[in-house]
This record gives sequence, C-alpha cells and structure tokens, in this order.
Amino acid sequence: MDKPEENMVNAGIVFMFIAWLQSQMSDLIIFHKQPELIEDFVANPERVPSAFHQIRVTYWEKMFGAVKKEFKETFSSLLTDVEKNELEQLYHFRNMLAHAHISVGRDYMLYKPARGAQHEQKLIQDLNLQSVENQSDPMVLKIELWKEDNFLYASQLIEKFERITLKKIADSLNVPPSRIR
Repeated sequence: MDKPEENMVNAGIVFMFIAWLQSQMSDLIIFHKQPELIEDFVANPERVPSAFHQIRVTYWEKMFGAVKKEFKETFSSLLTDVEKNELEQLYHFRNMLAHAHISVGRDYMLYKPARGAQHEQKLIQDLNLQSVENQSDPMVLKIELWKEDNFLYASQLIEKFERITLKKIADSLNVPPSRIR
C-alpha cells in the first residue's frame, strides 16, 4: 500500500473508532439519566429494549461535540483531568479527520481549525502542538497517519479511553462494558 492510501485507510480506522467511542458515551449518558433501563438491557443481550432504543437513536443525531460536552458534565466527578484532556484530544482528532482536505496524490491531509484564533489555541494546547517555522496563516495542520508513531498515538489514545475510562464509568453504573462495546 502506498503512503497516500495508507494515510486514508488509517484515518478511516481512527475516525470510525472515535465514532464507536461516541456510541458508548451516549449509552452511558442514557443509563445515568435513566438507570431503570439498565436491568432489562443487561438481562437481554440478544435484543435492545424498545425504551432504550427510542432514546438511543436520538443520540445518533447528535454531533460528537454535543455528546462529549454532555458526557463530561454528566460524569465530571468520575473523570480525572487527564481523562478530560484525552476526551478533548479525541474530539480534535475526530474533527480534523471529518473536515480534512484530502487528496490521493499526497501522503498527508490538511486541516484548518474553524472558529478562529481562540479555538486554534485550545487545539494547540490540548494536542500539545509545537509551532513550526514559517507557519501558514491561517494555521493549517498536516495529518500524516501513515507514520507509525502518529497512528499508534491515536490508536493507543482510543484504546486507553475505551478500556479504562469508559469501563470505569460503565462499572459505576453496573453496566457490563461488554454490553455497550
């Protein structure tokens, strides 16, 4: 596989796994708000209860940012500062991939952060980005997920958030993590 193709494939993998995290976060929010739905959901793994399904589909319509915000507010007391920062990083990665300029003729994608300088500074801080000499104005980020260290970082962030943070929240609600995976 050539680098442009590998970059696109890896971007797709990262994007879909972040969407998967969003689904799990949505389920946990629902269970927190309506704990009476947990018992039937857990007891019947072969079928999603109708009452839960009706609420769940409303979350499918929400943007990642809205689910992230509600998740952080709902579980603020259980999330560490590190976990909150990791969630912000996932949000940025998701947006970078969803709004990137893509070309099959080059081995990178380009992303220009939206919403002005304040948002750019938050992205720089959350992702711990370093300025480069002769930075373009407006700022544009280069996404190179064909590079093993970049892809590995994103993959490990996703895995850690799912296996540690989401598991902790699920356990606190008495929802087996395997049921929302």
